[in-house]
Amino acid sequence: MRTENRKKQHERFLLERFLEAAKLQAEVTEAREAPDFIIRFEGRSIGVEVTELFISHDTGRNLPQAQEALSSRIVSHAQQLYQASGARPAHVTVCFGPGCDLRSLNRDHTAAKLASFVQGLQLSELQRVDWRPEELDGHLPDEISFVHALGVPKSEMAHWGVARAGWAAPLSAGALQSRIDEKTTRLLKYRNTVSENWLLVVADGTKPSQLFDAKAEFDSRTISSPFSRSFFYGHPDRAVIELGI
Repeated sequence: MRTENRKKQHERFLLERFLEAAKLQAEVTEAREAPDFIIRFEGRSIGVEVTELFISHDTGRNLPQAQEALSSRIVSHAQQLYQASGARPAHVTVCFGPGCDLRSLNRDHTAAKLASFVQGLQLSELQRVDWRPEELDGHLPDEISFVHALGVPKSEMAHWGVARAGWAAPLSAGALQSRIDEKTTRLLKYRNTVSENWLLVVADGTKPSQLFDAKAEFDSRTISSPFSRSFFYGHPDRAVIELGI
């Protein structure tokens, strides 16, 4: 799947989870650009722009967003190779070593080695294998520090993902205001498509670079937004905060 298609699917997933968490009876009717989606809410067509909030905008060597994108790409490719082999469906979680710079890694080779390793396990249904380099031979790249594999009965249960952990940063009005200000520069373009537009700022807590903690004392009223409505959504905790007045 092309990168832009994966990104759009992920944005739609986050939008739909937000609508559920916010208890907004809305239907996503169109995926597009500028704004990202059109929804139907209370009989109106509304544009929704989805933007993600990151802890670090550092351009240094180990930019968290880049590492996350590369690890996800490797595991997704490995899953495709594994499925193409016709092996039994498997649920697989991979952990890459902290501090490893994946940009220097041969991603296609790593994906192929990972798919071949899981194939070699010849998992039976509900058989579980936890691999660590110090415990089992696997001939996997040094950057992979842990693999959990479980044989599952159906392909629908065969999810492959990356295990991640990180430090939760406090959610700040400044970080949110910066994202809103950035998207405000495109608001006139969004209004050329649909007159009413919402902004959804998402922190996907399954990624360390987006792991935020909304403290009880956080005051959303200090935030200013020209969008018809603006929201913060913390996934997967289902935290919903309407921003501004």
